[in-house]
Amino acid sequence: MEAIQNQPDLEQLFRESAEDLARYFARRHGDGSESPQDLVQETFLEMARGMERGNQPRSLRAYLFGVARHLSLAAWKRRDHERDHVVEASADFVAAAAPDERVSAARELIESLPSLHREVLELRFTQQLSYAEIAESLDIPVGTVRSRLHHAIAMVRERIAMEDAPMTNDQ
Repeated sequence: MEAIQNQPDLEQLFRESAEDLARYFARRHGDGSESPQDLVQETFLEMARGMERGNQPRSLRAYLFGVARHLSLAAWKRRDHERDHVVEASADFVAAAAPDERVSAARELIESLPSLHREVLELRFTQQLSYAEIAESLDIPVGTVRSRLHHAIAMVRERIAMEDAPMTNDQ
């Protein structure tokens, strides 16, 4: 097997991203069924294999999270889950402060979003990926990323406004 040309880049990427990936997998597989560290290692191995096959990603981090996403989905399929494959990602959207009704409400609100919107929110705000990196990760156009993010934020704002609206008695 030929040595990977970008090996120093992969080593640096591992140092910079392993913890983020472990948290990503822990959120998606929080029930302990999959070891986040095992999935992190599998992600980097799969990424290295892809690069040996000639995949030359524009962004190593986006490619890494794309590989991670596919491995995570495969892990869910192995467990034969019929429910949505994107696990609640709200914990990192909200400060890890002492439990409070507002924190719980925010988590519930984010969890209630459609899975595709939650996933874009997670990659943008938890993993700090750019729109282009999210698009590459999810294999969708940048315009779709922008649209999903816009709609997710609009849904959150709308639901907050509905909850905060004073009850009127206009009958």
